[in-house]
Parts: sequence; structure tokens; C-alpha cells
Amino acid sequence: MPKLFRVLLTLLLLAVPQIVQAKPSAASVRLEITARAPAFAGQSFGEYGTYETITGKAHLRIDPRAAANRGIADLQLAPRDKDGMVSYDVDFLIQRPVDAAKARRVLLYDVVNRGMRLMPMMAGGSMNPNDAGTGLLQRQGLTLVWSGWQGDISSPALIGARFPLATQRGKPVTGRVSTETIFENLTSTVMILPYPAASLDQRQNATLTVRDISSDRPVPLPSSAWRFVDDRKIEIQRPSDMEAGAIYQFEYIAKDPRVMGLGFAATRDLVSYLRSATAAQGNPLADIGQYHSAVAFGGSQSGRYLRDFLWQGFNRDLSGGRVFDGVIPHIPGARRTFTNFRFAEPGRFSRQHEDHDVPGFTFPYTYATLRDPVTGVSDGILKSCTASKTCPKIFHIDTSAEFWQAGAALVGTGGTDRDVALPEDVRAYMIAGAAHAPGMTMPACRYGPNSLNYGPVVRALILRMIDWADKGTPPPASRWPSLAKGELVPLASLAAPAAPAAGLVWPKVMNRPIPPQGRGDWPAYVPRVDADGNDAAGIRLPRVAVPEGTYLGWNLRKAGYGEGDLCLLAGSYVPFAKDAASRAGDSRASMAERYPEGTDVAARMQSAADALVRDGLLLAEDGALVSK
Repeated sequence: MPKLFRVLLTLLLLAVPQIVQAKPSAASVRLEITARAPAFAGQSFGEYGTYETITGKAHLRIDPRAAANRGIADLQLAPRDKDGMVSYDVDFLIQRPVDAAKARRVLLYDVVNRGMRLMPMMAGGSMNPNDAGTGLLQRQGLTLVWSGWQGDISSPALIGARFPLATQRGKPVTGRVSTETIFENLTSTVMILPYPAASLDQRQNATLTVRDISSDRPVPLPSSAWRFVDDRKIEIQRPSDMEAGAIYQFEYIAKDPRVMGLGFAATRDLVSYLRSATAAQGNPLADIGQYHSAVAFGGSQSGRYLRDFLWQGFNRDLSGGRVFDGVIPHIPGARRTFTNFRFAEPGRFSRQHEDHDVPGFTFPYTYATLRDPVTGVSDGILKSCTASKTCPKIFHIDTSAEFWQAGAALVGTGGTDRDVALPEDVRAYMIAGAAHAPGMTMPACRYGPNSLNYGPVVRALILRMIDWADKGTPPPASRWPSLAKGELVPLASLAAPAAPAAGLVWPKVMNRPIPPQGRGDWPAYVPRVDADGNDAAGIRLPRVAVPEGTYLGWNLRKAGYGEGDLCLLAGSYVPFAKDAASRAGDSRASMAERYPEGTDVAARMQSAADALVRDGLLLAEDGALVSK
């Protein structure tokens, strides 16, 4: 009888697989390689030789019953295969040394930004896969990987992903969606909707409002002022008294949300597979051997993605191991993404004028776990990976711009009124005076562009992170402004220089998270500036340390475009006057006053560059370039 009982019990368990959690397996990833060819026209990179490019699609299957996947919004509503798994696929691109014996066992993963590769541009290249730029990354013998994660990217020229729609018993899922458009002109009238409208009946809970600046009360427009062109567009009769930079906000009932949170699982599962799967399992990197370390880099949108990836616990793979050993969120500020939500829009993000209330700019802000003074919740970006012992080493990099547009000061304060210590394996760096997007200018902006090139700092930090994650080489010390040292101040207390001749007006606004209704607010700070208006703390590149003008991470909207609000992601630059006679009340010293005849400006700049090289914040090969 005992033997018969065991047999019956075994058969019973086999008959109810839904109570048995699927074992993590590399078989959940299948690569379809569509092209494999020499990279960079056969160029050889020192001891590591030539590279090849591998492109294709990764076909992934995920178990919605597994504990590691239960936090993915609407995954339970995705169509399932016969065995209960959910299938989807993403694009991938890999560049690796041809000679496996020469390759370093280090994988560098570049999180694509709206389907585009950013890291090669930081290394002096371009978005063209055959452009190696200076060859910096290839000269390290690294394996470079890109893959799709954003489920609303569909262009064949971009690296995208295809995720299933959520449905309820075969019927479309519907819900209320809010979207914004700022035309930046007075002629455009068509507003594109992020999801199809469930109905084209204007009476079905659809509303349109408009306001000139973000702090204005939205003005409702009558139904006669707009119409559905189709389920993805509306046409607006724009009021004649509203400006080019006016904010049009449309709320409607949408249908067919995609399971966008799969974008986190896609990276987790693909990178884990590439690190450890065998040749028999179809891994084109298996001949290199298991990778000692993997480092992820993401800039702007993809930097926010990496903070979200960590916070939501995806750095723990399905076997309980660590996915990335090093992570570099670049220019994310204190934000995350609008990804793991129903009706998510990963491409949208909060700014002071545009999309101010988009999800993803909420507590927690810093990497340490602490109690939120506003909500009372205890959380931190690394809370989940700390519990699972899968936290990576982190370099958080922001420019001056993120302190104005992305609440970057919160990374160091956590929403308190004091400095919060970063965890042991986290370093934070602010690039003083730099703009989010160097050289960016728009018709709506009041001042000329800020062209300060921060790429050399990022290049150096990428290599420093690889050395830290792979070899344990100590990293450069943090360069982050501190409240205790007076390097962060409330906006109202900012002592900014006057420059009336240059028309310089300092902002009266900054982007701040929206506190829960009826609660207090998080203290907000911006970097203290010196007598020239340049940031006093952070990594000061030679052009900021030995300046010819004021480098600003922000720009203001001009008259007719929402005057006084912050202008998109643009920075600005305001040069010094030529001499004292032409200063006209400008409190900043002129060029002639600060650099009298005979002053060796070039030597001063080279000295500033040399100091950054010594501190590990510039590469020796870039030291001479940034001082010119």
C-alpha cells in the first residue's frame, strides 16, 4: 500500500502542473539569428583582433505563475501557450571578438533609448553599427549587447520588442488614459493618441483641456472644438488666445494595453541566457565561456529604466543569481519610468512644463532604504536586490540639468532635509554645468545652446565601472553636491549673478514630484553656483573650471511659448563680456579682467584636465582633447 500510495501521489502531481512552479531554464530563450557578418569593415583592435556583428530576434517564454514574474502588470491577462507560458520576442544586436580565446569575459549591455544605441556615441562613434568611433570599447575586448525592451517601438530601423495585448476573457481591456501634446507652433492641429480609443463617440467620457504653462488651471474645451479623425487621432480647433507652447491634455477611454512590463523580464532573461547558456542551447557566445561580469549602461530614458529595473527586483534572475554586476544609470535624475503599468507609455517622462504628472517620479528616490517623510513608506531603489543579495555596483551620473528638470538632489537626500549616505557599492557624480542634451536648441528656448561635451567623463566612468565590477579596482570617489557643505540650496535661496546685458534671467521654477493629496512635500534643492553662475560642486570640466562664460543645465521658454517655464531638455550658455566697458551691469568679470594679457589660459585648462585624469574621471587619451 505505501508503494501504491506514492505512485498515486506522483500521478496526481503530474495531473495538476499549475501548482508546480516552472523551473528556470535557458530553454525559455531561443535566438533566431538573421545575420552574422564581420564588423567595422574588418578593423582589428589590438590584442583582441577583429569583431563580428550578430543580429536577430530573441523568442522568449515566461511563466506568469512564477513568483519572480508576478509583479508584471497585466501579465495574468496575456494570451498563454498550451503549457501556460506567455510568448513574446525582442530584437537583439551583438558585437563580439571573432577569436573567442582573445575575448574578455565581460559583457557590456547598452539599454537602448527609444530603440537607439547610445553607448557607441559616448565612445566617439555613431548609431551606425559599423562605426566603432575611436574603438575604445572594442580595444577592451568586450562583448557588446543591445536588445529591445520598449513594446511600442516598431520601426525596422530600431531595436524593438513585440509584447502581447492584455485581454479579459477574450474581450478588450479598456481604461481611462490621459495624454498631452505641445505643438510648439500655431498651425498644427492633429493630436496622436498613445492607445486606440474604445469608442469614437465624443460623449464617451472624453475631455480636452488647454493651458499656457504647467501651473495654470486647465481650461476645458467644448466638444465642438475637437473631433476624432480615427481611433488614434483627434483634430483640434485651437483657441486663438493660446500660445504655441500651450499644453493640450486629452483624457479618453482607451483599449488594448500591451504588457509593457515584459520589457524588464526580457532584459533579465536574455542577459542571463547569454552569460551562461551553452552552445547546445543556441548561445552564440558560449565559445567565449561563462562571463565573469556583466555591466549595464543606460542614458536618459534608459537610465531611468535601469533604476526601475533594480527597484522592481529584476536584477535577480530566475535561478536566483545576479544579472548585472555593474549598473550605470546616466542622466536619469531621481525618476524611474512609466513602463510597468496598464496603458504604459515608456517614452513619456516628467518635466517641469511637459508631462509633469506622468508616473515614474515618485518615492523612492535614492538607493538607500529609508522611511519617506511624506508617506511614511520605507523603501529604496536597492531594497529588493538587497533582500535577495543581488545588488550590483552602481555609478549614478547626472548633469546640472537633472537637478532642475528631474529632481536629482533627491538622489542624495531621499526626500529628507539632510544628506543620506549612499550604500557602500554606490557612487554618484554630477557633471557641473552640463545640459541633459548637449548642443540642443529649439525655437521655444530663450537662450543659445550649451555645447559642453560631457562624453569624455562618461567614457572614463564606463571603463572604471568595468574595472570595479570585473577586477574589484576601487572606483573614483563620488562627486555629488552636499547639503551639509552648502552645495545644495533651495531655489528661492539661490544667489545667482546678474547679467542684464546678456538678458540672463534665472528660473523661478523647477520640476518637482507631485506629493500625495493632503500630504506634505519633499524638500527641493538645486546646486549652488559660483560668482560666474557655474555650478560650484561636481565634476568641473576644464571649460567650467577655466570658463569663458556661464554653462547652465537649464533654458527658459521665451514669450509666446510658455514664458518662464523650463524649455524642454535644453541647456544654455551665456558668454562673458569682452572687457569691463562692455559689461553694462553684468556682475560676472569680463574676459579681459579675469584673464589679463599674458595669462596662459591653455595651461590652466590642461592643469584642470590633468587633475581629472589623476582622479580617474578622464582617460589619459581624452585629457589633452578636453582642454582645447
